[in-house]
Amino acid sequence: MSKMKSLVTGGAGFIGSHLVDSLLKENHEVLVVDNLTTGKKDNLDDLDSLVFIEKEIGSEEALSEIKKFNPDYCFHLAAQSSVTVSVDNPILDEEYNITQPLQLIAAIKNTNCSRFIFSSSGGTIYGNPKNTPTKEDDFGSEPASPYGSSKKRLNRLIEESFQGREIKYSILNFANVYGPRQDPHGEAGVISIFTRKMIDGENPTVYGTGKQTRDFVYVGDVVSAMHKCLSSEQNHNLNIGSGVETSVLELVSLIEEAVSYKCEINYKEAREGELLRSVLDSSLAKETIGWHSETLISEGISEVISWIKNQRK
Repeated sequence: MSKMKSLVTGGAGFIGSHLVDSLLKENHEVLVVDNLTTGKKDNLDDLDSLVFIEKEIGSEEALSEIKKFNPDYCFHLAAQSSVTVSVDNPILDEEYNITQPLQLIAAIKNTNCSRFIFSSSGGTIYGNPKNTPTKEDDFGSEPASPYGSSKKRLNRLIEESFQGREIKYSILNFANVYGPRQDPHGEAGVISIFTRKMIDGENPTVYGTGKQTRDFVYVGDVVSAMHKCLSSEQNHNLNIGSGVETSVLELVSLIEEAVSYKCEINYKEAREGELLRSVLDSSLAKETIGWHSETLISEGISEVISWIKNQRK
């Protein structure tokens, strides 16, 4: 039987590289397209077993290679993912998060691809959600950043693009994903940032009161959700989160305990537009693809600690 072929855009990034590892283990042929703006080739454990293209996904070269590769599945994770950049440079955000993905979709329609899986953002698309935990249709205010708006728009454009077509789509709205390989220099990786600080005997910075909550979901669980979509015949728009609300102060305590370090928190002024509560209701994912989050936050933090310590050996 011939191998399944999977295209992963953003495959050298934090989540993408974990997905690539799992696809190679499942004996898929893998094409990774990544411009390495935030991704790193070092994240890919087995470069010899895949095809890697260092290009923008909307470039002619990349689109031509994608058509030649002729994937069975397309996992689209590449994005301009900085909220700050999206506010400072919304045109760049539009290019990476709308224009290029639409070019990719147009190319995918000319291949044998049977499913398009998109990693969206459950933490931003709902704005200030109507309800918490938040279901897939609990939209409140408009997203606070161009980044959130572009993710929300692309969700809709994907639904429209594949309407009535043989290619099925899976839109997965991720909560705050964390785990090994997360860059502590970004703005999303609070667990990675705090853990490094405390391992080094430094104090974390908390914006506002620290009572604001987030839904932290482990990267291995997110990868498992993407795999589960492949055996379904349906289109999906699903929240992928732990369903557990953890405050920033609770997070500090969990990491303190895990690294045996008592810190003094540096408090700074609350960031403008920051949500006070964010937690996703992922019960639809359980009903439709049989997925639920399995990793407790304490277990996930232990994995992050081991990874950071191994990096330093």
